[in-house]
Amino acid sequence: MKFLSIILLLYHAYTAHPSYISEEPKPMREIFDVNEYNIEDVVNEEVVVSKYVFDDEIIEVVQEDVIPELCYLTSDNFTVYNSFLLDRYCLEELESVSPQCRGFKCELAHYFLEHGAQIYMDFMNAASYKEAVEVVHRELSTAFEKLNMCTCGREFFKALFKCAPFYHANALFYATENRSHHTAQYGQWMKNLDVKSASKFFDRLMAGMCAESGSGLCLNSIFNGFEELTELLETTLEEYDDYDDGDRKHRKSQEKRCDTLFGSIRTWTDNDDFEELDGEEDFEIFLNQTAAVSKAFYCEKGCKKTRGAMYPCCLRKMLEDEKMFDNVARVIESIYKLVPIMEWSSRFEWEGFYELDDHFTRNYPKERLATITAWKIPDRIRDAFMQTVHGAKFCEGKIVRCSD
Repeated sequence: MKFLSIILLLYHAYTAHPSYISEEPKPMREIFDVNEYNIEDVVNEEVVVSKYVFDDEIIEVVQEDVIPELCYLTSDNFTVYNSFLLDRYCLEELESVSPQCRGFKCELAHYFLEHGAQIYMDFMNAASYKEAVEVVHRELSTAFEKLNMCTCGREFFKALFKCAPFYHANALFYATENRSHHTAQYGQWMKNLDVKSASKFFDRLMAGMCAESGSGLCLNSIFNGFEELTELLETTLEEYDDYDDGDRKHRKSQEKRCDTLFGSIRTWTDNDDFEELDGEEDFEIFLNQTAAVSKAFYCEKGCKKTRGAMYPCCLRKMLEDEKMFDNVARVIESIYKLVPIMEWSSRFEWEGFYELDDHFTRNYPKERLATITAWKIPDRIRDAFMQTVHGAKFCEGKIVRCSD
């Protein structure tokens, strides 16, 4: 019943009118459990110019600490005493980007200070899910253009991924409350996590978002599809009581409609074998259910022609990029292999070369540890995942045509 529970949660948020917030519904505040007091901790409203700005404390930190470090600190004038967010290695990596992109981190800080509060409040004040998606779409599209994310953003994140396993800035010590074993754990985990594959995945994702489409960037085409999807969601929420109260014949007719998600809801409830994610078998059951929901959405015979708006051609090309998902698989596999060390890294004791102590081996005997370190994502789980995220590809009969 997890999928149905999510729908009911969204329905409650969509129809709720908390008196402490506003007379108008603001479902995003309800979902994220944000009230007026939480808002006041982050932003102040400048009534004269009808604009939100950050709280004075946030402005002071960004102006006096963040911007000077990101804009003026270099590997030449760096010391352990005049830095907080960055260490020397990360600075050197960020300075190794192309000359036109070296100011990106500074521009990002200024952009956050100038626009962050307004973006936050526009999102929280959205009167509907569609409006919230439109806010995210508008702001991401603007940021991609103004910050040159498709060139400088990609170089910036490549540099961050490259330095992440060796990160040891003062911020790390602050975040771990100066507990040396926690900072050591960070290095141990990050050096064994497949960060290189994570970087390759993120870069291919960014490249896909930046590909040309009929809407300019593929990013815009994808969000146009999301906006169409939220229209279906809102129609579903508005008419859910009528659907739920109707007899089977009425519900059956509603499930055939192309402007709601009742068919997908029915598919989930008919295949509701999922309880919790606790092991490989549970993941397979869950992904088989989500694949069935995706198929019901894209492959309903009478609705295939209307689904193209939520299946832009540039997104299809991204989803067909097997190398991108190979990188995702390698990251997940590296995380799985780290589970024992995450549980025991602060308590490792050694009996000698290659011999861990009895406390560890009782929980992870050699046979179990060998199975964990050799584990690969099974093909059936990867197939179910792909059928979930790329449901349009697996329709029987006539294909779902993508939109430009």
